[in-house]
Amino acid sequence: MHLRIASMLFSVIAVCVPAAAGDAIVTYVLQNQSGSVERDVPVTFGAVFANGDVPAGTTLAAVDRSGNPIPLQVDAKAHNRDGSLRHAVLTLDVPRLSAGSDFSVAIVRGTPAQGAPVATAALPAGFDAVVDLTVGGNHLTASARDLLARGKTETWLSGPLVTEWWVSGPLRDAAGKPDPHLAVRFGIRSYGKDRPLRIEVDVENTWTWVPDPQSEAYDAEIRIGGKSVFAKAGMVQQAQTRWRKVFWWGTPAEIYVKQDLAYLKRTRIVPNYDPDAPSRQYANLMEKFRSANLDPMGPGIVDPHMPSTGGRPDIGPLPSWTVAYLLTMDKRFADMMLSAGDLGGGFPAHYRNEKTGRPSTTEEFPKISTHSNYVGRPGNLQPPKMFDLRKGFMAEAAHEPSLAFIPYAVTGERYYLEELQFWSQWNSWGTAPEYHGLGKGLIGWDQIRGQGWSLRTLAQAAFITPDADPMKATLLRELKANADWYDVQYTNNPNANVFHAATRPQDTNAIAPWMDDFLTWAAQYTVQLGFDEFRPFARWKAAFPVQRMINPDYCYVMATKYYMMMKSSEHVFLNSWADAYVANFPKEYREANDPRKLECADSEMAKVFKLRRAGEMMGNSDDPGGYPAQMQPALAAAVDAGVPGAEEAWSKFRHRPVQPSIGVAPQWMIVPWKER
Repeated sequence: MHLRIASMLFSVIAVCVPAAAGDAIVTYVLQNQSGSVERDVPVTFGAVFANGDVPAGTTLAAVDRSGNPIPLQVDAKAHNRDGSLRHAVLTLDVPRLSAGSDFSVAIVRGTPAQGAPVATAALPAGFDAVVDLTVGGNHLTASARDLLARGKTETWLSGPLVTEWWVSGPLRDAAGKPDPHLAVRFGIRSYGKDRPLRIEVDVENTWTWVPDPQSEAYDAEIRIGGKSVFAKAGMVQQAQTRWRKVFWWGTPAEIYVKQDLAYLKRTRIVPNYDPDAPSRQYANLMEKFRSANLDPMGPGIVDPHMPSTGGRPDIGPLPSWTVAYLLTMDKRFADMMLSAGDLGGGFPAHYRNEKTGRPSTTEEFPKISTHSNYVGRPGNLQPPKMFDLRKGFMAEAAHEPSLAFIPYAVTGERYYLEELQFWSQWNSWGTAPEYHGLGKGLIGWDQIRGQGWSLRTLAQAAFITPDADPMKATLLRELKANADWYDVQYTNNPNANVFHAATRPQDTNAIAPWMDDFLTWAAQYTVQLGFDEFRPFARWKAAFPVQRMINPDYCYVMATKYYMMMKSSEHVFLNSWADAYVANFPKEYREANDPRKLECADSEMAKVFKLRRAGEMMGNSDDPGGYPAQMQPALAAAVDAGVPGAEEAWSKFRHRPVQPSIGVAPQWMIVPWKER
């Protein structure tokens, strides 16, 4: 037996197919980086297809550059509304990969590999994966072989090239008594008899209704085939968290999938990032990653205290490291992205339904709440005990990164899918149950930036959750319920504010336009993913950034104030942009001067707002992550939504006199789709 921890020995490049390639839908180029010739190489990865590229009823095959067939297995996961394939897990069996050379594989219409699915009989003799935890003086264990023998398996992949089974159960003491909190999930991916075998181990403390939820301190060991492959003493695991490790029995076959950005843009799962985003900012990410704690339950590159304020690389439509991965396809950024996706499990936002074994949903538990005023009440969640964990990770929707969507899209690994699903539900629970709609999963109660990031996560989960997953219908209903809520509050409300800003009754007389910009982008991104029910609200919302740039009664210099006055002293919305213009000057200036006599963006205005030069926008215009930079995705969304004046606003913004000398930070560098 040859046992190794999962490593990346090859890379796969997905490229848009030129017209000369005939019927090819997409071509992947495998690069052997091992330094030696590899034979019979299995390759499994996630593939997203553009709407209509693989119509309903179409089957797929794979061929090399010369047209020779390459065995292909397609595990279809999600489809578009017209029945065309949206997301699948592809597995190739490549006969030979020479060291240092490229090997092209085209995905075409045809007949995939035929044969009976790989069965558990293909598992090697003596197969087992065992988790041992020592909690105080108590020894707990779980065995994959024992769980398989009980026959309660879930199949994630199934076909002649690969089958992946999942089994789960509690950790038990020597007497067989199950621990009430700690459980293990094993993912067993077999490529056939005497072929590579991949074992995923997830240790969870995630039960939703377990009495006395608590953090757990333990020493951990994982053994594969009797051999210790992981050991760590003094681990502390917070309630509602999980961690994972992946190992290989036999020859490792973990493949790094280097996707093609142009094709991913065609699928619309990613924003239209400007390929000229400044690469010099990537070095800081690399340095941070090299020094990060990447152990299970470590923070990695993600800020462990999400409510922390200030600019951060994890905050944005997608984290900066994910954008760096998309723009460069550098394996190091892929490692960074997948590590962050793994360690996202360490945040206490994971609630698994004891009865279904799946992430708990708001529909299942309409009165659920994680708000401190409700936790501990009869019938609701109980407060977790921290014990040895003095300062655990803290999750917050208002600063929530997108950690799992792109990792799941490009790998097809179930762990990332469930991460996305866990967060999509938890985001709505931080309020009174009636405010999240008693089962509807409404997010409009949250602070505006929290609404933006929660909508992004919900839309991503609804888009890519497999059709056969019982949670799919729930996510679609939640998304529709939120679209209806926003239309009632804003789109179809004759009393909505004239500025098209999102506000809450408890908000002050001022709003943070940069937070509002997050929601503007998220609404149009939801439309981009194909959810037309959000189109009316997205168009209504996008008028706000447009008018801040071009309204003749306002001035674009003030478009990116930290706080923008929107209401009178009586907490009533102002009636016009002209009133807002005056209200957003300093009080002492208004008392001594008439702001309406100032020319927009002149030197006098720069003095009033303590800017360095005429025409400079407020909010650190020269900062790669300043508030003007954060406005860019909202303006791009407005152009995409076809909002009147959006093109003029975009042009004015792109030609503003003060911009970051090294360019806008990658996560904000989004341009309209017309600029492809």
